[in-house]
Amino acid sequence: MNGLAKRLTTPDLGAVGRSLVGVMLAAVAGLQWGSAGAATAAAGAAAIAGATALQDSPRGPLVLVGAISVQMAAAVLIGTSTSSYGVLFVLAATVWSFIAGMQWAVSTNAGLIAAASGALLVTAPPVAPTLSSVGTAALLALGGGLVQAVLIGLWPRRRWRLQRDALTRAYRALGVDARRLASDPTVGLDPAPLLWLRDTFTMSDSQAKRRPLAYRAWYGLPQRISVTLTALAGRSSDDPAVADVLRAAAAVLDVVASRSRTAKRDATLGVLQVEAATYRVAVANVALAHRLSHQLREAVALRFGELTPDVDHVTRLGRRGGLSAMPIAAAAIRSHLAWGSPILRHAFRLSAGVGAGVAVERFADVPYGYWIPLTVLMVLRPETAHTYTRCVGRVAGNAGGIVAASVVTIIWHPTGLAAAVLAVVALGIAYAVSGFGYVATSAALAAAVVFVIDVSNAADAGTMADRLIATLIGGALAVLVHVLLPDDSLVRLRQRAGELLKTEIDYAATVIKAFVHGLDHPAEALAAAWEHAFRARAAFEAAAGATTSDSGDLRRWLKSYRTALNAITTSCATLESSLPAQPPATLHTDFVVAVDEYAEALSGAPTAPGAPWRIDGDRLAAAEQRIREAGRKLGPDDTSSRVLVAEIGDITRSLVGITD
Repeated sequence: MNGLAKRLTTPDLGAVGRSLVGVMLAAVAGLQWGSAGAATAAAGAAAIAGATALQDSPRGPLVLVGAISVQMAAAVLIGTSTSSYGVLFVLAATVWSFIAGMQWAVSTNAGLIAAASGALLVTAPPVAPTLSSVGTAALLALGGGLVQAVLIGLWPRRRWRLQRDALTRAYRALGVDARRLASDPTVGLDPAPLLWLRDTFTMSDSQAKRRPLAYRAWYGLPQRISVTLTALAGRSSDDPAVADVLRAAAAVLDVVASRSRTAKRDATLGVLQVEAATYRVAVANVALAHRLSHQLREAVALRFGELTPDVDHVTRLGRRGGLSAMPIAAAAIRSHLAWGSPILRHAFRLSAGVGAGVAVERFADVPYGYWIPLTVLMVLRPETAHTYTRCVGRVAGNAGGIVAASVVTIIWHPTGLAAAVLAVVALGIAYAVSGFGYVATSAALAAAVVFVIDVSNAADAGTMADRLIATLIGGALAVLVHVLLPDDSLVRLRQRAGELLKTEIDYAATVIKAFVHGLDHPAEALAAAWEHAFRARAAFEAAAGATTSDSGDLRRWLKSYRTALNAITTSCATLESSLPAQPPATLHTDFVVAVDEYAEALSGAPTAPGAPWRIDGDRLAAAEQRIREAGRKLGPDDTSSRVLVAEIGDITRSLVGITD
C-alpha cells in the first residue's frame, strides 16, 4: 500500500472517512465469521482497496477495485491453503512475488497493488487449513475489497462529481458556441464554463505529474477545441463549407455532453459526419478542419471509452470491463520477458528476497518472522537513481512505525475490535502524512500493519526488539538482492538518461507555465525544479561513468545528449531571467491555451517503471507551431512573451533532436 496513499485536500476527507469505515466493517465481519487470520485478511484487503479507490482514474475506480479484490482473495486463498506446509508456503510466496514483480510492467499502481496483495499471503498464520476456513478467509478478503467499491460507487468523491458536472457544462457550452459561430463568426465564445472547468481540475504540479494523460486530457481538451472553433470560424466568411463543419461539430459536442442511451452511437455517427464535412472545405482550411475532427474523436473516446480511429493515447482505456485490459497487460508483461529488462530483474529480486524471508521465518523460528518478507515487499522497487537511499529510508520508516505501535501494544495489548480501531487510526495518519514523503508514509503504514495483524489475535509471543530485528533482516535482504542482481549497466544508463530528461523537462515546463499563469512562490518552485534536475544529472553522470561499454557509438550519443540538455538548460535560464513578475493581462486566450498545450505535450504521460521516459516529438513540434501562430497576435510591448516563443523554439529543436 506504500505509494498508493496520496496527499489529500479538504473535499477528500469525506471519501477517506468512508474508506476507513469500510476497513472497520471488514474487520468486524472477519471477527464475527472468520477463523484465525481471517479478520486480518479482510481488514488488509479493505485497506488496500480503499487506497486504490481514492486514486484518480479516467475511467473511475469501480472496475479496478473489483479486479484487485479478486486478486487479493486469490492471495489469501493461496496463503491460508499453504501456510502450514513450510516448503509449499515458501514456493507459493516466491511464485506470487515473481508475478507481482512483473506487474510493474503494466503500471506503478499495478506493481504496488500486487506487492500489497503479497503481504496478505505472507502474513497468513501457520494454521492447518480446512475447506471452510480457507473459503471463509478468501470470501472475507473479497468482501473487504468490494465494500470499498460499493462505498466509492454510492458516494463518489465530491471533486469527481464537480469535475463531471464541469465537463458536461463545458461541452454543452461549446456546442452552443459552435452553432453561433456557424451563423455569425464575429461572436465570441462564452469563457465562463471553461474557466469553471479549469478551476475544478486545478491541482499542484506534483499531483498533475501522477495523473494519467487521459485524465489530464479531460480538462485540457475542451480548451483546445474552443481555440480551434474560433480559428475555423474566422475563415468561414471566405469558405461557406466551414459553417457546415462547425454545425456538425456542434452536434457531436451536444452528444458528448448528453447522457442518453444512444449517445455512444450518435457520437460515432457525428464524428463521421464531421470528417465528411472536412473534405468540402478549401485547401487552406483543411489542416484546421482535420485538427477539429481529431479533437472531437479524442473527446468521444474519452467520454465513452470506445476506440475511434486515430486516437492514440486513449486507445488503452476502453470501458468494456476489466477483461478487455487483460490482453494489453499480458502484452506489456511479455515485452519485459528478456534478461536485460529492469522489470524482469526486479521480479527475480523480489521473489528471491521474499522467498528467502519466508524460509527464514518458517525454518529458523524467528519471532515475528513475517516482518522479514513483509519488509522486502514494502521496500523493494524497480531500480531508480535513488534505489538504495529510498530502500534504507523505507526500512527506517518501518522501524519507526513499529516502535510507535509496539509502545501502544505494550501498554494496552489491543486485540480484536480495539486493534481494528487503532489500525483505522494509523491508516488515517498514513493518508494525512502522505504528502510529507515516503519515510513518514512508511512509518504510518508499518504501524497500521502491526495493528491489522493484531486484529486476529494471532500475533507471536515476542517483543518490540523482535519486530525490529525481523524488519532489519528484511531490509538487509532487500539491499542484498539488489547488490547480487543489479540492472544491466546500459539499461541503467538508459533509465538515468530518461530520468534526467524528465527532470529537465519538468524544469522547463515550470518556467514556461509561469509566463502565462504565474507561480505562488516562483523562487521556491523554480529552485526545487532545478535541484531535481541537478540531482538527476549527477545520477546520470554516475551511471555513465559506471558503464562498462566503451563503444564509439555510445560516446557519440553521450556527447550529443549532453549538448542537447545543456541547450535546454540555457534556454530555461534565459526564460527565468525574462520571467515577468505577473503574467501580462493583455495576453490573448489563444496564446495562453497554446502554451498550456505545449506544456502538456512537453510533460508527456507517466511511464511504466521499466520504460525510459520519452517524448512525442511530432506532438511537441505541432504544439510549438501553434504557439508561433498564436504569437503573431502579440503586441509590440509583449517582450517577455516574444522571448518565450523564441526559447520554446530552441527547446523544441533540442528535444526533437534527442528523439531522432
